[in-house]
Amino acid sequence: MRKIAIMGAGQSGLHLAIRLVKNGYDVTIISERSAEEIFNGQPTGATYLFHDSLQLERELGLDFWSDTAYHSTGFNINFGKTDGNFAFGIKSRTSKPGVSIDQRLKFYQWIKLFEKLGGKFVVSDTTPSDLLACTSQFDLVIVSSGKGPLARLFTKDEERSTHEKPARKLVQLHINDFEHSDKTKFTSITLDALLGGGEIITAPFYQKDDIQCSFVLFECIPGGPMDVFDEATTASELLAKAKEMIRTYLPWRYPAFANAEVIADNAFLKGAFTPVVRKPVVELNSTAAVLGVGDTVILNDPIVGQGGNNASKMANVYAKAIIARGNEPFDVKWMNETFEEFWNYSKYVNRFSDIFLAPAQPHVIEVLGAATQNPEIAFDFVNGFNHPPSIFPWLDDAEEAKKYLASKVGTAEAVM
Repeated sequence: MRKIAIMGAGQSGLHLAIRLVKNGYDVTIISERSAEEIFNGQPTGATYLFHDSLQLERELGLDFWSDTAYHSTGFNINFGKTDGNFAFGIKSRTSKPGVSIDQRLKFYQWIKLFEKLGGKFVVSDTTPSDLLACTSQFDLVIVSSGKGPLARLFTKDEERSTHEKPARKLVQLHINDFEHSDKTKFTSITLDALLGGGEIITAPFYQKDDIQCSFVLFECIPGGPMDVFDEATTASELLAKAKEMIRTYLPWRYPAFANAEVIADNAFLKGAFTPVVRKPVVELNSTAAVLGVGDTVILNDPIVGQGGNNASKMANVYAKAIIARGNEPFDVKWMNETFEEFWNYSKYVNRFSDIFLAPAQPHVIEVLGAATQNPEIAFDFVNGFNHPPSIFPWLDDAEEAKKYLASKVGTAEAVM
């Protein structure tokens, strides 16, 4: 039985660990925090899983909330101008539902399942020197530490990294009484974009204390009209600032937030980070190397909601490659090839994120404008969030956009 160590207990690490232990591997997770400490800790970034990623969890028996959490079946995208006027909007259904579960609850339950399945869960800080020791004890060591210290061991990939500083300042809140006091009516993801200001993303959210609420994520362009949160230090203060900003710049959207309340004054995140792609392998010496997974090696801004989805899909690709490797060594060549297999998918995810972070190109505006009139285009675009390669090359190339739009002429009937 091959022995594998995974450093970190996040979305990618836990998903990978459970998939491997279910396939007969001897898996050890080394985490800085216990399951209880994770559950009782501060909120993490809200992760919305679209259908394909959610299906990967279901394959492993990890979707414990299918009967309790509200799933989203619609996607609304609205654009507003800084003068307070509504520009245009896109509405469509998702091909299949998705969901957002508090990661503190999710990871707690997954750790317990991992141990029940025979996995070993060790609570310990890990230093670079510890990694070297681990490589002599395990057949493969995988680092899944997100933005933690171990991630800094991985060298930035200058060619694939497109940012030198944070593209957005981020604020996330957990709120009640958003949109509808009757929560059963709130089954859509909404992205409200203030042109030149940033974005507001909302979705149903199942909080760790079995509270069905909503998360709201403010993606603020530094120095822009949405960048109003620096002085706020509590969730209540952040929400008050948000309501004031929305009333001023997105007054047509204000009624949805008018009665919103935070579920707890510490239920918030606030900060910024620079998106980055890192080289996937760290060679500790001439014979020892470790492989990175998830946010450790591909860290995107959350603007198009791909972080958790990428983590799950990457874990799945890695697991398949590990299983297919049999008893062959997990050498550096294999590690790089395994990462490249996933990058062939993630390069579209990264580009999708960058398209939304940058000022909209004319052909993108043309596509979005067409989506307001043609339900088939709206459906294609909205469901690209589930599988970003499906919206390329036409979202990224002006000539391809023209071809795509031409192919949709006369298809403006409703998508059922």
